[in-house]
Amino acid sequence: MAELLGALDPGVGGGSESVVISAVSGLGGVGKTALALCVAHAARGRGWFSGGALFVDLRGYDDVPVTADQAVLALLRALGVGDADLPPTADEQYARYRGELSSREPVLILLDNASDPAQIAPLLPGEGAGHRVLVTSREVQDSLPVRQFRVDGLSPDASRELVDRSLRRFDPDDRRVADEPDAVRQLAELCGHLPLALLIVSALLRRRRQRPVSTLVGELRAAEDRVRALRAKGVDQYGKELSLRPVFDVMYARMEPELARVFRLLGQAPGDSIGIETAIVLTSLEPECLEPLLDELTAVSLLTPLSTGKRWMMHDLTRVYVRLVAAEAPEAHEEVIQARTRLVEFYSLIFKSANARVKKIPEETPQDYFNTHEFSRKWLASERAGLLEVAHRTGRRPGSLLIALSLDSYLILRRVFDDGATVTKAAYEASLWVHDSWSEAHASSVHGGALFHLRRFEEAETAQRRALRLAEDSGDAEGQARAWDHIGLTLQQLRRYVDAIDAHTHSARIAAEIGLVRQASRARLNLGTALGEAGRMEEAHDVFEEALAVHVELGDKRGEIGARHGLGVTLLRLSRHEEAVTAFMRVLRLCVKSGDWHGLADVRNNLGVTWSKLGLHKKALDAHIRALSLYRFLRDSHGEALTRANINTVLLQLDLPEEARSAIRQALELYREFGDEICIAKPSNAHP
Repeated sequence: MAELLGALDPGVGGGSESVVISAVSGLGGVGKTALALCVAHAARGRGWFSGGALFVDLRGYDDVPVTADQAVLALLRALGVGDADLPPTADEQYARYRGELSSREPVLILLDNASDPAQIAPLLPGEGAGHRVLVTSREVQDSLPVRQFRVDGLSPDASRELVDRSLRRFDPDDRRVADEPDAVRQLAELCGHLPLALLIVSALLRRRRQRPVSTLVGELRAAEDRVRALRAKGVDQYGKELSLRPVFDVMYARMEPELARVFRLLGQAPGDSIGIETAIVLTSLEPECLEPLLDELTAVSLLTPLSTGKRWMMHDLTRVYVRLVAAEAPEAHEEVIQARTRLVEFYSLIFKSANARVKKIPEETPQDYFNTHEFSRKWLASERAGLLEVAHRTGRRPGSLLIALSLDSYLILRRVFDDGATVTKAAYEASLWVHDSWSEAHASSVHGGALFHLRRFEEAETAQRRALRLAEDSGDAEGQARAWDHIGLTLQQLRRYVDAIDAHTHSARIAAEIGLVRQASRARLNLGTALGEAGRMEEAHDVFEEALAVHVELGDKRGEIGARHGLGVTLLRLSRHEEAVTAFMRVLRLCVKSGDWHGLADVRNNLGVTWSKLGLHKKALDAHIRALSLYRFLRDSHGEALTRANINTVLLQLDLPEEARSAIRQALELYREFGDEICIAKPSNAHP
């Protein structure tokens, strides 16, 4: 409103310049007319446009739009020209219209719901004292000299307020919005925060006054066509039908065949935005052919460009609509299947490359699309929602299953464990359909890993033992080694250290027998940690020394960091504090050099514990605080809880009991969130 009022202000330029046109575009139902009328009333309330305000609905998206010739007659009548005084020809009528305006003080002309510049251009006034024109349209008016504005959906808070105001105006005692905040939030999301959709659900809720909001949420979720389900009896305050499907049908019917085809295919894109690479794969068009069509869809408000210039958003309800249109059109069925297949193949190939770069093992992909670690991270971040959607709907597609099986490592790196558990569960269920024992074992293994990171250790052990069984049945020695190692890590968290030692020993032995030196040494690292937790410090020290030599020889920096960190923890537990500090400082430098921020958080925390043992309490506190900052940045609640517990110990040593009490309370709250009742200061284990 502020920007529009600034553009309409007749005082700008002293009222001497030519007419200024402002145009408001946006998706059908986004509230352009309501905004324009509100702005017009506000402008009149400020004393602007003493010559009056004129309004005409051009009905640009009706079956029979209002022509400029028809509209000028209505405008002349509004200006006081009687039927008897109307000139006989259209040209004379336009001349009379401009003549009437030229003799008046500033006038605001609101041309609502235009679909064609031909409806607008003849109605523009000539030279005048500060006249202003405000146009609303679903399309950008780029052929006219306009100041263009774009209206998008409401914010979540504004959506909630719209529904609440609508219900309470009808019945002041209606408290459903206040009583069911989560259901109202879901309802607004299902409406895509589109005002017309929100007004429709408000009308539905008013009609069913005694029913909870959650009932309507359930109905919309279950609807085969959510867009068609968003329909209520009656009309809105502008006399428009309370139905969403016709709004989209009109826009779709106006498209040229090739634009409609591209629109249908872009609607198949997964996730919440569409990148240029995804659009190219879906449409099979070269960039120089595709980009003008993307511009056209943007101009008619069916796509919203993002700031990067190479990604676009499609409104959620638009996506729902276009997918149903594609499903209903027999000629579109095959092209949609082919487009989705191409996209899964594209994602499978490029995801391998990005994931390998992020894990710093680019040699594990047959084709390296990314030349830097940062580039691959940015691609994964931008495509994360799409990858998740592809993985969620794996079905019986081998490519989708492969993405789901691989996506867990990226989600673990990003610490998005709930998504990881959902995706890997879908992968396991899909693997049962394809009847492939390797996929089933691997899916069970990665699902166990996701559950492990959610600290659901009993469930994780069940999934990992199932993976072990499947690997044994198929004679997959590498899978057996991996499963035993994962089981050992889970048993450590369950504090079954003797069993964990046996599991890691099994893993290391099997990996060594089949020549997997790196995997065998990684299992030995985890064995060292289990030995340390079991109190067998000298054995743990020897294991870490052996593993360190192997990883240094292999040039495996990640393994070297784990071995040196394990040695530091063991030296700390052996009360060889100065040696532990030396070991930790070396690990710290390696973590900084390699960009291992999680390892850096762990080693800072352990340095704090070590310096505290040496009586350097202020230095210890600084180390813990820096570790805490990293854990919070990494969204590692368990690391944060452990560090806060350690801070409590240091603050007590510094005779700061109130601060110590606050730290331990915060630690306890975090521990209770993931059900860990043991809350004591102890060294962090290296994260394998």
